[in-house]
Amino acid sequence: MKKMSQQSLMDTKLMMSIEREELLVKKYEEYDGQLDNKELKQMIKKFKKTSKEHLGLVKDLMIKLNLER
Repeated sequence: MKKMSQQSLMDTKLMMSIEREELLVKKYEEYDGQLDNKELKQMIKKFKKTSKEHLGLVKDLMIKLNLER
């Protein structure tokens, strides 16, 4: 069995993180359109904002580490 390099493994895991956060943002957008409760809408907006912040952090880290996107 061939071993993956540490950089390749890190690249793969960071890409998975980006994909999952992007999926969360899409789900939050969908939920926001379906909800009528103002408190729930506010929570969803906060969650969406946090996911977008996470996306930025991971993308910045990939740039810093010179990994492919």
